[in-house]
Amino acid sequence: MFIKEIHCMAVKREHGIQYFRSLLSMLSLPFYDVAALTKLELTNRSNFEGATLFARKLKMSWRTGWKDKLYKPQFPIYQQIKFTLDLSTNTTRYKLVITRRWLSTKFPLMPMKQLFLENMALWCYDSDTHEAVIVFKDDQENFRMLEPMWIVNMAAADINKPFRHDIFYEDKDAHQALRFQFVACFCFYHWIHAGSSWSEKH
Repeated sequence: MFIKEIHCMAVKREHGIQYFRSLLSMLSLPFYDVAALTKLELTNRSNFEGATLFARKLKMSWRTGWKDKLYKPQFPIYQQIKFTLDLSTNTTRYKLVITRRWLSTKFPLMPMKQLFLENMALWCYDSDTHEAVIVFKDDQENFRMLEPMWIVNMAAADINKPFRHDIFYEDKDAHQALRFQFVACFCFYHWIHAGSSWSEKH
């Protein structure tokens, strides 16, 4: 998913989200990981042409056997394991090494709207896009969150709304959906919200 507001490419996995500050930094992932990503549909709600073109080029590079060097991901290299040389057979053991991935070193927080959940009707977990979706009572457009920690950047009055509404989810999505509910409860009980100081309150 490309997120225009924080200009990041996000890859959501079972145990968390990986953020990449640039599109090409995704090529620091191992080739088998990138190959799996090319089979998924890119979510690009901002319609940023650069992200769409990158996803198309990446898929084309995978189909042609990574011949395009600009869109070639990381391949493991053989590295000899020390002290494994067998003098009788003159053979040694090797291991496959993958260098460090170019992930964002800082957790990117989304600039959240303030005091906008007054008409919140419910929230649910979208199993297709793996986002929490806030639904409003009127015809207002639904609000989506990919990352549970973005809740900490909401106003105190807004956090009160998801705290008082249980999130709806399918049984298979319980682990992911309840992360959003947990963060909302934690922020409410510890008075964490946009503009609050963690060091002053704890």
